[in-house]
Amino acid sequence: MATNTRNDITGGEDGMPSSSQTQQSILRSCLQSACGCQIDPSEYLEWNYNYKQTPNEEQPLPRVRAAGEYYIDTFNDQPWDFTFGTGEEKGIWMNSGDQAGSIMATLVWLLMTYSAVTVTLLTVTEGIPPILGMIYTILCAMALACHAKTSLTDPGSVPRSAVPREEQRRENPSHSMCGQCQTFKPPMSHHCRICNRCVSRMDHHCPWMNNCVGAANLKHFLLFLIYTWTCAAYSLV
Repeated sequence: MATNTRNDITGGEDGMPSSSQTQQSILRSCLQSACGCQIDPSEYLEWNYNYKQTPNEEQPLPRVRAAGEYYIDTFNDQPWDFTFGTGEEKGIWMNSGDQAGSIMATLVWLLMTYSAVTVTLLTVTEGIPPILGMIYTILCAMALACHAKTSLTDPGSVPRSAVPREEQRRENPSHSMCGQCQTFKPPMSHHCRICNRCVSRMDHHCPWMNNCVGAANLKHFLLFLIYTWTCAAYSLV
């Protein structure tokens, strides 16, 4: 159903504040309470990039700042919805389209939890010293935390509004485009058919993580491997 963009900015047809205005007022109150000061509303930068201008109705530009003068940018382009998925409009990144990946990611949690519970029972029955069981449980907890961070973190998806940088335009007038997304494809990025997104510096799609491993979550993936290998070596010793 089509929505009136003008009503989202200035309010509804009945004069009631829109959701965008409510979010801005909440952000302003949090900002003022954090800094402990009252800010002039003219100092906010409230340029709405989704505003659809018409020939007879233009959005007023923000006040021009002089050299050395600052402004407060309250524009937030992140989604506010509590939704799961890999699209730009989703609030939380989660790949739910791959059933095999979801099962494999769940198995990681079950096996790691089972091993931690087993070691904990060994410490209760005095099979091993408690300090050794505590160290192993901490390693398992850190591994699972890194697994969750890797699975629920955007791996570096390329936004559909991405354009080449000015340096890239000067060096090479022609640029690659993604045949699936129909958008600009930055260097060292690849399209994942499972996540259905182009990922910057994509290494691979890991089914055990149920997510791609890219520029934004590579660190958490490596930490998960380190903690897992440490748990395996620690249990053997």
